[in-house]
Amino acid sequence: MIEHAGGRVVFVSPDEVPWDDEVDVVVVGSGAAGWSAAIAARRAGAEVLVLEKLEQIGGTTAKAGGECGGEPAPGELPQRAGTWLWICDHPWLAELGHTDRRDDALRYLARLAQPMQYNPDSPTLGLPPDDYALLEAFYDRGKQVVAELDALGAPRLRPLAETWDYWADLPENQCPRGRALYVPLPDGREATGAEIVEAMSTVAEGMGVRVRASTPVHGLIIDSESGAVVGVQAGRSAASASLVRARGGVVFATGGFTHNESLRAAHLPAPITGGIAAQGSTGDVVHLASALGARFANMNKAWLTPMLLDHGTEPVSGAFRLPGDSMMLLNRLGHRVVNEKVTYNEMTRAFLRWDEARGEYPNRILVMLFDRSVSDRCRAMPGDAPIDEGGGNPLARAGGGAEHEIVAETLSELATAIDARLARHHDRFPGLRLAGDWSEEAAKSVIRFDDLARGGVDVDFHRGESRTQRARSGAARSVEFANPTMHPFDRSGPWYAVLLVAGTLDTKGGPVIDPDGRILRPDGSPIVGMYAAGNCVASPSGEAYWGGGTTLGLAVTFGWLAGEHAAHRTESP
Repeated sequence: MIEHAGGRVVFVSPDEVPWDDEVDVVVVGSGAAGWSAAIAARRAGAEVLVLEKLEQIGGTTAKAGGECGGEPAPGELPQRAGTWLWICDHPWLAELGHTDRRDDALRYLARLAQPMQYNPDSPTLGLPPDDYALLEAFYDRGKQVVAELDALGAPRLRPLAETWDYWADLPENQCPRGRALYVPLPDGREATGAEIVEAMSTVAEGMGVRVRASTPVHGLIIDSESGAVVGVQAGRSAASASLVRARGGVVFATGGFTHNESLRAAHLPAPITGGIAAQGSTGDVVHLASALGARFANMNKAWLTPMLLDHGTEPVSGAFRLPGDSMMLLNRLGHRVVNEKVTYNEMTRAFLRWDEARGEYPNRILVMLFDRSVSDRCRAMPGDAPIDEGGGNPLARAGGGAEHEIVAETLSELATAIDARLARHHDRFPGLRLAGDWSEEAAKSVIRFDDLARGGVDVDFHRGESRTQRARSGAARSVEFANPTMHPFDRSGPWYAVLLVAGTLDTKGGPVIDPDGRILRPDGSPIVGMYAAGNCVASPSGEAYWGGGTTLGLAVTFGWLAGEHAAHRTESP
């Protein structure tokens, strides 16, 4: 007899269940982690079914990438912002003449993942052994996984020889560029996330993997005798759900909890107000794994990015690169608060700072202030489409008439216009407005910025001091000043502003997994038959964002390991 426990977990005798379908491995989710798991399991001989709760396959992976650059020349295709996979010691590094030694790479991974625990003299670099084992698995197996995917054409990969890691200048990073991989297309473009998903799904379905869209999982089927996960309840509604048996296991690749307001409020820092993940990222695995006594970690962590306050309609994108030299970020007090050229993950941390003296988050909304020169020159950047086209450049191609851009002749008029814009968002940010002397303080910040630009050294925030920052800066006005990322403002006006808030690409907390992708209990034992990978798990990256493509590099690695293990599962509870 089937008994429901809160509609989530069902304990049964598997032989007594009227199964509607039976396979070896069920994969829940159709982003990069899910397809990697499906391909690995099928390659190992398993019968595989992929379930996707949304109408469209691809998850958050399919949202990555967009058109970039200016208008194409006659007869040319528009450029695209590609989607990357970041992998240590991958097979193509050798052809670039780079060496990515294991000990060096693990120091880089551990140093950023858990900086408070990092100890270079420890056998596990100061990390708990289980956490260190995940980093080892990522280094040791990631390169094998991408080689297998490339051989299958799921997808074909090439290295980005000149792309720097996000922390290229750390002494622990002895291979600071070339780890990012992209997918070249016949027309010369880099494949977007949607095109990578298409390549992976085409190969998987060609191998015999079945897929069902619009089929959310409503519950788990548990063997009442052994405690193993043996299937799922899945369908458009719980009432009409089918019972699908999974002889080897169920692999969850369902994304994080970006779009679960209650989980976000419970676990993430208060100023984070949303994110750009696919709408299916609602923390589905959190409730299911909790019901089975899983161990959780990293629930307060996320892949961070600034977002527009006025983000408009889908597709919602992050402000991944703030372009321009005469540009800076000011808080509600009119004060500059961050190096505007650091990577999006690190920049977003500035939004989260609590002012213990004032008793507030003064950086809850930041004003991207820029001048006419930036407006004229920086609406298209190689590698980032304008944000109104789903890209990561917060300046819209449409120019100053774009809804989210605010333009005024003076800083005082700009402050008035910003407050009017904030008033539109009273429900989300009740009572939030600029300080009464914002325009005066902003003017002082401009003078200070201009002095630093003329001197060529940003002693306040160290802007432009790293190779990564200079590479990500966007079009510079000239080489007139020593720091190419900074140029004095044109104070004659007009002044331009874009309002930014803290968001996520997706969260990175959830159930803890082992190197085989098995979800673990607090005592370290696995929940037999239950696997997970991607943004729905406690990411081994911890605090880190090692380089562009880290999210997908981890997703395909641990998705593959989970799918492979589920296909070969022989352990007993």
